[in-house]
Amino acid sequence: MTQEKMPQDWQHFPQVVRLIDFAKQSASAERGFGYLDSRGALDPSVPPSLLVTSRMTFSFATGSTLGIEGCRTLVERGVKSLLEDFHDTINGGFHSSLGESPSAASKSAYDTAFVLFASSSAYAAGVSEAREVAEIALDTMLNRFWRDDLGIFSNSFNADFSLSEPYLGANANMHSVEALMAAGTALNDPSLLDKAQAISQFLIDHHARKTQWLVPEHFDLDGRPLWEFNADIPDDEFRPYGVTVGHLFEWSRLLMELSQSGVRDSEWMPDAARELYQTAKRIGWAADGKEGFVYTLDWDEKPIITERLLWVLAEAICAAVEMTAEGTVEGSHQDVERWQHLLETTFVDSTHGGWHHQLTADGEPSSTIARGKPDAYHLIQALIAPHLPRGAGILERLQRRL
Repeated sequence: MTQEKMPQDWQHFPQVVRLIDFAKQSASAERGFGYLDSRGALDPSVPPSLLVTSRMTFSFATGSTLGIEGCRTLVERGVKSLLEDFHDTINGGFHSSLGESPSAASKSAYDTAFVLFASSSAYAAGVSEAREVAEIALDTMLNRFWRDDLGIFSNSFNADFSLSEPYLGANANMHSVEALMAAGTALNDPSLLDKAQAISQFLIDHHARKTQWLVPEHFDLDGRPLWEFNADIPDDEFRPYGVTVGHLFEWSRLLMELSQSGVRDSEWMPDAARELYQTAKRIGWAADGKEGFVYTLDWDEKPIITERLLWVLAEAICAAVEMTAEGTVEGSHQDVERWQHLLETTFVDSTHGGWHHQLTADGEPSSTIARGKPDAYHLIQALIAPHLPRGAGILERLQRRL
């Protein structure tokens, strides 16, 4: 590890290097980056996926920017795999999994947003080949998924884009905001911020504002909320029923970053970000009487899934950092410290390495929602965010910090 390349105050922050070292085990896969189980070994039951390969490529781009040994090669590997393994040269777009049969294949806006985010981050980190991947992903998103009538992205299509899923998801659009910010900076295209603004306007300024900041997650093709979607399977990993506490925090962070980007019509964003943050903290923290954030609540703010997810706590930390920098939310600095302490004392796996992705309400390792340890994307941002200046996008802020 080349920690000597980091600023002096990073020398005393070994969690970042430890996380990257653990994530490097995903490169044992033949193609892309593999899915890590709870011990940090490849899970052979999960084929290489576009999502994991993209998230790991972003994580290694962050590590490369910090000067951590071996990360540059891994970024190049990720970019190469996205282009050669996952890009569909026949129908366009990207395959979500290398294990799908052509007839069952789908094209996902959620996954494509992460391709754009990863490739833009890799390009910003100095991997020139990543620009081609970013341009393909951006073309796919704008020409295949964009709904100009609503100002958001469609959710998914079949392999040749001839059939759209009868569903629109806030999750895919939220991550598209992050991806568009990264691409706008890396590709020097400020017009992409207008799309990010339109998505935020639709989902937050319009819908979330009307529901007292309880963000609707699921919509029909006309953009109407589906309030009872997945009520029969409330613990779905990517489409859970009800209010997802972590997404309120994540939107809070993204709105603060977007408002720093210079995007037009952003005057409402800081106030909305504060409302989302305070709502998430009020309804999510210890909602079941135990320390930590519950995963989901119903529309009456009653807990549904009380498992503790690592990514939720990571996004809470990132949002608290933004609120502290803004200086208008009382107690946010203490929130950062308290939630960092919770992260380090409950989620670190001292036996097998890495961090537990899910705990029960009593703090025991669990895997009913998040299986294994395949995701460094959320955590790496939570670990470095307290050390960064304000701005639009994590990597751009990190580069200015360095």
